[in-house]
Amino acid sequence: MPLWLNLLVGLISLILGGHFAGLLSLPVFFATVDETERFSCRPFIPPLFVHSPPHTEHPLLKAASLRTGRFLESRFSKRDIDSLSVAVVSPDGVLFEANYGVMRGNESKTSPLTTSDSMYRIASVSKFFTVLEGHILAEKGIISWEDPVNKYLPNFRYNLDQSSSSANSPITLFQLATHMSGLGRDWPPGNVVNWPKDLFGAGPPPTNGLPFPDHASLFSAIEKNSLVSHPFAVPVYSDTGVGVLGLALVAANRIANGPNEPSSYAALLKRDIFDPLALNGSHFLTTEANKNLVVVPSLAPEVADQDFLDAMNPAGGQFSSLRDLITVLQTLLNPSGERSLISKQTMDSWMHTFHAFEEDDWTEVGFLWEIIKARDSNNRLRKIYWKLGAMAGYHAALALHPGTSYGVAVLLGGHYPDAAKIAYDIFEIFQPAVDNTLAELATSMYAGKWSSLDRKSSANVVVDKGILYIENLILNDTDILPMFNSPHRVPLRSTDHDKFRLDIGIPFYNGKPHMGCYPYWVGMDLWGMRDGHALNAIEFSGDKPGRQLRVHSVGVNMFRDL
Repeated sequence: MPLWLNLLVGLISLILGGHFAGLLSLPVFFATVDETERFSCRPFIPPLFVHSPPHTEHPLLKAASLRTGRFLESRFSKRDIDSLSVAVVSPDGVLFEANYGVMRGNESKTSPLTTSDSMYRIASVSKFFTVLEGHILAEKGIISWEDPVNKYLPNFRYNLDQSSSSANSPITLFQLATHMSGLGRDWPPGNVVNWPKDLFGAGPPPTNGLPFPDHASLFSAIEKNSLVSHPFAVPVYSDTGVGVLGLALVAANRIANGPNEPSSYAALLKRDIFDPLALNGSHFLTTEANKNLVVVPSLAPEVADQDFLDAMNPAGGQFSSLRDLITVLQTLLNPSGERSLISKQTMDSWMHTFHAFEEDDWTEVGFLWEIIKARDSNNRLRKIYWKLGAMAGYHAALALHPGTSYGVAVLLGGHYPDAAKIAYDIFEIFQPAVDNTLAELATSMYAGKWSSLDRKSSANVVVDKGILYIENLILNDTDILPMFNSPHRVPLRSTDHDKFRLDIGIPFYNGKPHMGCYPYWVGMDLWGMRDGHALNAIEFSGDKPGRQLRVHSVGVNMFRDL
């Protein structure tokens, strides 16, 4: 290693308190695993479909759509689903859309067929809309996610052992939205009087024998029953917490804007989400006006007529249609679009992991999201963000793969209990097609041989296994990559649309990677600047055929060789 690199690594070690030098020399404990694969950090192709959505008639996507149709027909033929509505969505199009079965499973002989306007209970997918409303109010300055709940709901008091150091720590809106408040799942809890002989009285209201809570009974239950854990200690899935969040959002909006503002959660969502997006199939009650569009399952058909009341509508009381969820997914996939209700910055912050389970390596908790990791067609784990919903007779999944800019919506009524499994299977069918279509787009935008007009600068960009690499980078007759002690090619890590950094990170001994993405994260902006431009930054601009590769630190523009 050159002397200057040794000095640089030593300096970094001092900055990091001496820890990094130890990391570089850690032994390999996973001898049976390919060291290069396990400990490398290769950035994915950026989500190009946000700016250049795939054509719905692309042969790869059409083939995946046909496979999805065959899969769903086979799944529906098992006769445990009455009604099924499914869509696969891109930022501005629908890659697949289909409906199966009848509207009323309890009247199957005379019931009309399910359509994309059929309205299903979406159970806990309702929580997605609660947090979306919170983001809308936060962008208006009406709330901060760090606000304590009792800033807006003065009657909110929780029960925690007063000897605890956390006894006086307020529960915040953010804790409610991340299931980190410590509040129990479904309060008021029933009394399981015959335990351990049976479980009668367990479960949520009204299954446990108690009615859906109104405001007063919800606050009373929270004050009476001890928290499951201290706030922020462990994630505890809580319908109770999301119900409180919905009430707090209504109260915050009225405090900020006056008593003429919506007084119920349903009215607030209608004003801020349903009406602006024209979600005509989204509501909270079956009425004379909408009853002919409401799906009624053969299992527990009475659930279609239940009123969850204002306190539990935020957690699970909503109806929605496939057409509405298609619209919602498209606003998530393209937050810069005209219909988006929140900014790209808010959307980016919403998609961060909040809690990763140490017990496994593929499930995480987000800002409301249930996050899983699934392998793409290059055998690399990637995140799928879910909001799943389940109750007697109804099951729903709203899921998106932000890395490749598509999503899946599943709504079903009947006895089959697993909309998540259907969505997961659809992702498995579509992911290879999406990966390959995205690679094609990346190739057309970036790949090829580039050179300056004076031929003193040149580069070669390739797409390989879902990764953008730059090879043989020459700037003003100087071979750049050896200066960074890098191999013959370096990945390109996206920082914005058409903007990248050479993903060099911190140099390694013998060219071998250690500790995954950590050195890359620490070292991405390590290499200094010239005239205000990072040495490892490159940018693409323009349209074909005049597209350019620019290295601003040396004032070089390159054009693709034809």
